Amino acid sequence: MKKLSFVILINMAFAALSLFAQDAQDSSGDFYYVKVPIAKIYSYSKGYVVTYNVGTYGTELDTVYIPTSWFSTKENKAVLIEMKATPVVPNITVYYRDGAFAHVKLYVKANYSDPSWGYMPLQVNLDDRFENVTDVSLKFSIAKE
Repeated sequence: MKKLSFVILINMAFAALSLFAQDAQDSSGDFYYVKVPIAKIYSYSKGYVVTYNVGTYGTELDTVYIPTSWFSTKENKAVLIEMKATPVVPNITVYYRDGAFAHVKLYVKANYSDPSWGYMPLQVNLDDRFENVTDVSLKFSIAKE
């Protein structure tokens, strides 16, 4: 009898927790993400320069600029995740809440000598590209046959 009442109590607790979890999920709004492979990522003094494939066949590239300040706990808009596993494809994942930019995650190779990491020459000045960046907007194009 004690076991039966204990099992019933545990089941009621899990049911209550699932109801609370559902309420928390519903109140957060519409949440989705877009994940795109990175063609090349460059470390720059003001942040990261990320080039990614726009077109279906990988012939077009676009660039996004992610400021270093976004990686701080104060802004908490970006996370850099260094992956050590070998079959990892570096990617940029942009998260949206209610249709507006929420945050971005960069999944990159931990080895900076990997071909996915590029070298930014010192004479290149991209400081203005990192000013007033408020979100990450990924562009796409669909191949026409």
